[in-house]
Amino acid sequence: MSIDIRLVGPEHVEDFMRPLHAAFGMSPSPERLECLKRITELDTRIGAFDGDRCVGSAGVFAFDMSTTGGHVAKTAGLTMVAVMPTHRRRGILRSLMQKHLDEARSRGQSIAALWASEAPIYGRYGYGLASFGGNMSIERDRSAFTGPTPCADARFVSEDEAMNSFPTLWDRARRIAPGMPSRSEGWWKNKRLLDIEAVRLGMGPLQRVLFTIAGKPHAYALYRSKLTFETHDIPNSTVHVLEAMGATPEGTRAAWRYLCDLDLAGRIEAVNIPVDHPLFLLLAEPRRARYALHDALWVRIVDVQAALAARAYSSSESIVLEIDDSLCSWNSGRIRLDGATGHAERTERHADLRLPISSLGSAYLGGLSFSRLVEVGSVEEKTEGAIDKADRMFRSARAPWCPEIF
Repeated sequence: MSIDIRLVGPEHVEDFMRPLHAAFGMSPSPERLECLKRITELDTRIGAFDGDRCVGSAGVFAFDMSTTGGHVAKTAGLTMVAVMPTHRRRGILRSLMQKHLDEARSRGQSIAALWASEAPIYGRYGYGLASFGGNMSIERDRSAFTGPTPCADARFVSEDEAMNSFPTLWDRARRIAPGMPSRSEGWWKNKRLLDIEAVRLGMGPLQRVLFTIAGKPHAYALYRSKLTFETHDIPNSTVHVLEAMGATPEGTRAAWRYLCDLDLAGRIEAVNIPVDHPLFLLLAEPRRARYALHDALWVRIVDVQAALAARAYSSSESIVLEIDDSLCSWNSGRIRLDGATGHAERTERHADLRLPISSLGSAYLGGLSFSRLVEVGSVEEKTEGAIDKADRMFRSARAPWCPEIF
């Protein structure tokens, strides 16, 4: 029987999630499914059907992702991709990915992005590694800062109070680093601030802290604690930081000083910390912050011209890129990019660089330079000096950062 690839409505989310639960060995949580239905960003659900059975799935969150210079790109955030173990090696994943990219183009989403469960998979479909992140672990007694901490007030807030202040701080912080998605009210309530037992993983309740300086909000922190005892009943908790977001440098310093000073804690652990986070410079002993590097965001350019126009450039030079894209043929060909205006147009001019669409995805947010990509054979320089020019144009002052896996 042939496999039918089609869109799935929100009323069929249980069927849609079944391949994911089977592939990852997960137990379905009715409460989490209900929360998922209330996240408006999940507006595209693609199912692969063998008769009336859903044997493959791919979900897409629609949001705006920060790029550079205060710009944003309409983004298809790929998530919940799975194929039933009984239906592997039948081309189902490729069909799901093609449908995903076609839908993204029709919805005007110029880029797609994801967190990869298995990194080797997505390069085949034009995704390129665009950023690195890491999980950090700091011993509380080794968390001294090099300088003074701003005088800030910290207070616990209710979920309603968090909803009134945290989104504004998040949106202010998004202007600083590329790679940060927009969040709807439903996203905040049903994902980021969600505090049901199924997401606690044996830890305590979610703590929501707002930091103000001179009466104005500057930062927030979301964390949970897990209480353990050493010998002689000595408490030694671990603080798990879900997100510590400063809209200002002072707010960032205040939030992290608070987190590193919590009583009864022996260790502070945080996830998805970017490689250039200020904490590395704030700590008096940065080597004590054990940092486990991992690949983070993967980016796929869906519409080259629209994507290039949705970011700022650090040089007013121009460059001609020759793009190879076997899955999205509309992207293939030569594009002239004007760094002064951000305008990208088709051209017959001689190419300065030749590269696959995945390499453009890697360089798009400024996390990987063209110089590094050419070193591994991912970019071909056709005009002398073009690599240096491209590096100048695509440079970002901050490394891409997506604090939350979507």
